[in-house]
Amino acid sequence: MRTHRLLIVRFFNRHAQDKADVPDLVQDALLKLIRTNLPEKIDNPDSYVISVARSVLVDHHRRRQARHAGDHASLDEVDVSSTDFGADRVLDSRAMAERIQAALLELPERTRDVFALRTLREMRMAEVARTMRISLSTAEKHHARALAHLVQRLMDFRE
Repeated sequence: MRTHRLLIVRFFNRHAQDKADVPDLVQDALLKLIRTNLPEKIDNPDSYVISVARSVLVDHHRRRQARHAGDHASLDEVDVSSTDFGADRVLDSRAMAERIQAALLELPERTRDVFALRTLREMRMAEVARTMRISLSTAEKHHARALAHLVQRLMDFRE
């Protein structure tokens, strides 16, 4: 693995859209290689390693597309100084948004993706299932789990 790590890093530095993702992509590729039952002899190990890295990059790109990752703004980028709301209301809203974000990050990735597509993107459940390449009932179960988790995590916020 050590001998191929540099090859993987170079590959992702050349092909990843966001250079901040490179360390995570490298780790994912190395984990995939470690978890794979490799044959004793590979004719061209460098080619095999690059094909695994390419697979990781394609998976990463698909996940970003499903989440519409480029459409999100950080809470730090939101300018609240130009609003007519009182400071208490703004702080309360920001605290609620942070709590929702934390609760969503606790969910498994697929559940979080289904929730984002259905609730935030307002996609029909059938579209969500098609986009995620899962059955309609699976998409519905993931969405129900996400809603139940959010309700549980946010119940004490207003108390």
